Amino acid sequence: MALKDRLAALALADQAIEIRLAKLAEAEASLNETLARADGAAEADLTRLTEVYQTMKPKDAAALFSTMAPEFASGFLGRMRPDSAAAILSGMTPESAYAVSALLAGRNANVPKN
Repeated sequence: MALKDRLAALALADQAIEIRLAKLAEAEASLNETLARADGAAEADLTRLTEVYQTMKPKDAAALFSTMAPEFASGFLGRMRPDSAAAILSGMTPESAYAVSALLAGRNANVPKN
């Protein structure tokens, strides 16, 4: 009788675990969907802002980029067409342009190579 009770208790515990695992899988899928939407929205925002900066007059964009932290500015300049980025960099102070250029040049330095 004790063996039957133990087997029944194990079966109930196994059933509860399976239900919890299914709920956890559902929650994970929902979280992944939410994260994907958030990533997509953030990427769309960055793309739009990059386009705005690219369409600005280079002199005005350079003045704006000169006030940005180099890490922030390099993120946008790295996404731009080279001609747009060059026009903006050429209008920045040499110090700011150098700082941004150094970050752009080194941003993939730690990527594994074969």
